[in-house]
Amino acid sequence: MSEEQKAFTGAKAFLMIPPSIAEDKDLLKKPKSIILMGHIISMLNITGSFFMSNKKIAERIDVNSRSVNRYLELLEEKKLISRENIKSSENGAIIGRKIRAGNDLMTYMSRGWRNECQGGTGTDVATPMTPRSTKYNSNNRTTNRTVEDIYSSADAEPPIPYKEIIDYLNKKTNQHLRYQTKAYQKLIRQRFEEGATLEDFKKAIDNQAYAWQGTRFWKYMRPSTLFQASKFDSYVNANDLNQAKQPSNGGYGGEPNISDIPDDDLPF
Repeated sequence: MSEEQKAFTGAKAFLMIPPSIAEDKDLLKKPKSIILMGHIISMLNITGSFFMSNKKIAERIDVNSRSVNRYLELLEEKKLISRENIKSSENGAIIGRKIRAGNDLMTYMSRGWRNECQGGTGTDVATPMTPRSTKYNSNNRTTNRTVEDIYSSADAEPPIPYKEIIDYLNKKTNQHLRYQTKAYQKLIRQRFEEGATLEDFKKAIDNQAYAWQGTRFWKYMRPSTLFQASKFDSYVNANDLNQAKQPSNGGYGGEPNISDIPDDDLPF
């Protein structure tokens, strides 16, 4: 990581927010996306890429991680930013992400900088930001650190805990699922990209183990059901386990003691 990146922990004096972004009707519906864009532009202007983690962003603009992800999706849809996942060269796991200037960012920033002069001629005024500064390019050329080195900093997104999630599910259900299974990792990664946390996964597993123990639905205690996009949030919020009485037998309380169940489709 360059010295500039190490030193830059976020804008301190002011945010760089062009009027065309501050007044965008879509962004005004989610005003904190405008504040986030100001932080992104400020960092892009110094380092050439934005590397602050979703957790750190959430702390700065006082929202949760899911809201941060929605703001980033909106900014990407409007082509103000582009995101790139950084993967480990060893196992392909996502170890971080970079944000760069989107294709339309310079268009947004140049609006209002073109003034009509006398005689009908136009004057183009240079925009206050370039996607990659000259100083950053110089630092980048002299840096030999690996991608893994750069994104192992405290501000990088932490690796997705595939093993911990699948191990937790195995413990609750006495299964022997492999966390290396690509289909499981894809589902888990998709939920994390939507803002889910490790605790969300554990709560979804706990809730459905509590609800399905001793029933014909126990066989659906598997990633393809628990972590699917259409059901995950409802599973996370299914029960208030602090209020519910915990059962003494079955998957929630310990190892399952469930007889064979007929193979039929989920009725929901």
